[in-house]
Amino acid sequence: MFLRNFAPLLAFLPLVGACHQDDEPAIAPHPHYELGNAWHGPQGWFYPNEQFDYRATGLATREAPLHGQLASDGEVWSSDGMTGSHQTLQLPSIVTVRNLLNGRVVRIRLTRRGPESAGRVVALSPKAADLLGMTSDTPVEIVEDETASRSVMEGLTGAPHLDVQSAPVGEVRAESLDGSASKKVYGSDSSVGGQPSAALTPLPVTWSQGMTGPQGLYVLLGKFSGHGAAASVAVRCSGEVQRVPDGAGLDWRVRSGPYTDTAQADAALDRTHACGVEGARIIVE
Repeated sequence: MFLRNFAPLLAFLPLVGACHQDDEPAIAPHPHYELGNAWHGPQGWFYPNEQFDYRATGLATREAPLHGQLASDGEVWSSDGMTGSHQTLQLPSIVTVRNLLNGRVVRIRLTRRGPESAGRVVALSPKAADLLGMTSDTPVEIVEDETASRSVMEGLTGAPHLDVQSAPVGEVRAESLDGSASKKVYGSDSSVGGQPSAALTPLPVTWSQGMTGPQGLYVLLGKFSGHGAAASVAVRCSGEVQRVPDGAGLDWRVRSGPYTDTAQADAALDRTHACGVEGARIIVE
């Protein structure tokens, strides 16, 4: 009689235990500066480099889910965060992304490497993509906020620092000379302990309205210091040579297009390997 009355309860207990076992401990964030080594995508290599004046156009896509896991810079990824991925910029970095179709602008923190395709210049979290009004791969302009990006690096583990002799040390310890155990600590090192920096608080979940922009799709085949090298690539890859001074001496560039849609632009990007070009990408002009 006893076992019959409590049979439903006994049957329920294994389910409770199973649910308890499935509850995994929360992953502790440890925000840090991340640059990383060169990495390979389906269409070629990417070479991360520190850059604070970044400005580019291209196609934006959505980030792949990373629920409950850490992003490349040690932050816990969330689909509701104003974050994104970039192939080469230092992490974390602060950028604005403008949808060239509707003019919407969002401000995000880049925390992951990607997207893997050279035909996509940035990937946005689901929340940021929704606020930007993205329904599919979308032409965008990305502009880095240099001041904010430099500020967010301060205090992060692994961030490069100037080696200045007169700079104060992060922590000074003073011990008693009489052998007592008393100690005093002056200052602190904010990069120790893996605690989130104040600069890594979530960005506001908002968007602003800007102007729409150009929407023509092209493939940038490369930038060159001389006209001859540019002309050679243009002949091999059916591109056009343009003189566009960039301040770094690479004043000649080659592009192909325009293309009517993303499928055409993607196909053109795939063909660049056949004509001996590495590092081509889709741009919007």
